[in-house]
Amino acid sequence: MSLEDLVLALLKRWELLIVAAYWLYWLYGKIKAAITDAGGESVQALPEVSQAANAQEQPRRPAPPPRPAAPPPRKAAPDAVQRLIDAAAAFEQEARALSDEVEREPANRRFVGVLREWIPARCAEIREALQRVQGPMDLSLIRAMNALELVLAEIKDLVSQRRNPELRGRLGDADRLADACYEPVIAFARAEGLPLATAYPATQLAPLDLAIWTGFAPTQIAPIFLPPGFFESLIFWPALAHEVGHDFFISVRGLDQSLRRDLSLDTEENGTRALYLRPDGSGLDAAELRRIFGGWLEEIFADVFGTLMCGPAYVKTMSMVFGAREDAREVLAVGRDPGTGRYDVHPPGHVRVHVGRVVLERAGLHEDAGRLWNGWMTRHGFSPDEPPPLLFPMQDRYLAIRFQPMAEIATELVERLYSGPLEGLNGFGLSDISGLDYGPSEHFEARRARDAFLGGQVPAVRDARRVIAGAVLACVEKPELEEQIRARAREAIPALGTYEQAPDAYRRQAPAPAAQRSAGPLEVAPGAVLEALLLREVLRRPASRPRPQAVRPRMNPDAGRFFDVQRRTGKTEP
Repeated sequence: MSLEDLVLALLKRWELLIVAAYWLYWLYGKIKAAITDAGGESVQALPEVSQAANAQEQPRRPAPPPRPAAPPPRKAAPDAVQRLIDAAAAFEQEARALSDEVEREPANRRFVGVLREWIPARCAEIREALQRVQGPMDLSLIRAMNALELVLAEIKDLVSQRRNPELRGRLGDADRLADACYEPVIAFARAEGLPLATAYPATQLAPLDLAIWTGFAPTQIAPIFLPPGFFESLIFWPALAHEVGHDFFISVRGLDQSLRRDLSLDTEENGTRALYLRPDGSGLDAAELRRIFGGWLEEIFADVFGTLMCGPAYVKTMSMVFGAREDAREVLAVGRDPGTGRYDVHPPGHVRVHVGRVVLERAGLHEDAGRLWNGWMTRHGFSPDEPPPLLFPMQDRYLAIRFQPMAEIATELVERLYSGPLEGLNGFGLSDISGLDYGPSEHFEARRARDAFLGGQVPAVRDARRVIAGAVLACVEKPELEEQIRARAREAIPALGTYEQAPDAYRRQAPAPAAQRSAGPLEVAPGAVLEALLLREVLRRPASRPRPQAVRPRMNPDAGRFFDVQRRTGKTEP
């Protein structure tokens, strides 16, 4: 290509030439400004003289002032640090003084550990951290002081209520029931080496709904808030087991994450997000419905736990508390936070009663499960053949989702929680925990207590869970006797932290007339008992059969004749 052709080609690209000229001009200005800043004027303006002459004639341009250094970090005022140190020391002194007092009070003795060990240890940690403060105050130290003050104030409230003579016995009954729900959990955690944080529940009257303070778990105390009318009705008593289930879920380190892996559920944060509808209009897939259960997992776990503790009485309590007040659709609608737009972590009442029904069926109580479910459906006008859909809020409307696929997911989760295997429980299910396996035997004890209540007597049943379950079942049959049943139920439970004794601790009461009538004659076919014993011996494993041992008679020095030592001591000596 000749030079003329090249010029013609460039002229055709005049836009490129203009842009190139503009960038050359901009680059020239930048270079000139840089040279001017470094040595004064531009190169063309410098006179052609020697370096010495330039030094004499041209005054040296003063150097720019140095950039001011960053201000040093603001140190915390010594007075503020010392005030916090003094406050931590005062907290420790107050906690130790209170621990010396409650150690002598049976109702408050469970708070000695947190007052004498946990609070002083935290105070010492905070004081050491404050003494090392050199720069600005760490806000975490202030938050730790506020949390410490909150813990001490809560313990003082718990102690104060138990020092009230009118509340001591009532709270003691509730504590006894909560303890009966905690004991199987604590025993299982110790046997399996599970890191359980909480060890002692403590009930407290408060102007709140029934709830448990799970954030208190590091102190080994679990405050359970009782609503103001708790002791005037039996309706909330079985729900204590539900709150203990919450604490079990939170207190076992890593259980939440492990259950979500076992059940293939999303996190609670993702589970509470609104349903996502496909933009192509094809609706929802199964994965989207399952995601919702990630937000409901803790509540479902607590409902399974509560049903395994109190049986049909707990499901009856749920049906009464979660039932609709005005519109039947109340039990179908999913709650939503108006501020964040997220779904409530509590499933609709319809789902929760279904969960209780599945647990009862799994425990072998099919008749009770069917009766409670049919009563729930009839009360709200629902047809068993056409179950109503669940209602999910979507901006300004509700989205109806068929109940059948949601019920299938809920049933699957309940079955896994009930029977396992669950990695967070060392491969066990909830029903494998001794004392957490409500079945026909436990239901018989509850009905025995129910019959005693209906017969106007105090039941000779030692387990507080069975007493409360029987009281609820009795109130279902005769609600007009609730006040008398409630009084006898409290009499049957020896209040924790008091010197109350069980009614049959020293003497045996006559069986209730109602219990006698309900039991009736035992109809057993001739030879059935013998066949049962023979079958037991045949099916027993050979290694478990005890070897027969001869029992030597022993002289009774008092009666002057031979007698079986089992008559006096209850033991048999070889």
